[in-house]
Amino acid sequence: MNFDLIKEKVISLLVQDNTGHGFEHVERVCKTALRLAMQENADVEIVALAALLHDVDDYKLFGAEYAENLTNARTIMREANVSAEKQAQICDIIANMGYNKALKGVRPQTLEGKVVSDADMLDAIGAMGTIRCLAYALARCDTPIFAPNIWPEINLSAEEYKKPNRSSDNFVNHFFEKLLKLKNMMMTEAGYAEAKKRHDFMLFFLRQFFEEQGCSEWIDYLEQYENTSCNIK
Repeated sequence: MNFDLIKEKVISLLVQDNTGHGFEHVERVCKTALRLAMQENADVEIVALAALLHDVDDYKLFGAEYAENLTNARTIMREANVSAEKQAQICDIIANMGYNKALKGVRPQTLEGKVVSDADMLDAIGAMGTIRCLAYALARCDTPIFAPNIWPEINLSAEEYKKPNRSSDNFVNHFFEKLLKLKNMMMTEAGYAEAKKRHDFMLFFLRQFFEEQGCSEWIDYLEQYENTSCNIK
């Protein structure tokens, strides 16, 4: 198996991304996934490969057909001489992870899949997750950062979440519609412990943001949201 070739292929596919889903994101997910794998006693090689390849067919970057068939991931693994057994394991992980799939009740079933899923979701929250969220909003240029009169839609279905040009879709609302939910979607104990720290940072950031904006009603909304959601897990 040629791991260096896999890395080169992933870099070439993601190098132009400016939405927070590029190779820097993949590298962070790999590092986090390997750390979680050690804590959870998961298969490190499977975790590393799945983490490295998890976004090479992302529907936001490559479209629905690639996402459904995992076209790039399968091609890269064949070219790198990954065994058929490992290809199947890795494709199963990638096919069953992601927030949109989780909304449909689709989650990884293997320990390695749970580790990679947690690592991917962890990169969406905390300080780096906040930066990525802002980068994605700025790259789109079609939504405001914050619209005080537009409130989040917190119970979106998978289809509604993917719908383009939703009126509530902006940087601040994204915290309520997705990011603040991820802590309670962790699938490993190690992932949950890390998610709690990152979750607390986002709460601090939002409180400070709303205070500086003079939006006391949004501070109240945040407190109510957190008091409701904290009992889910």
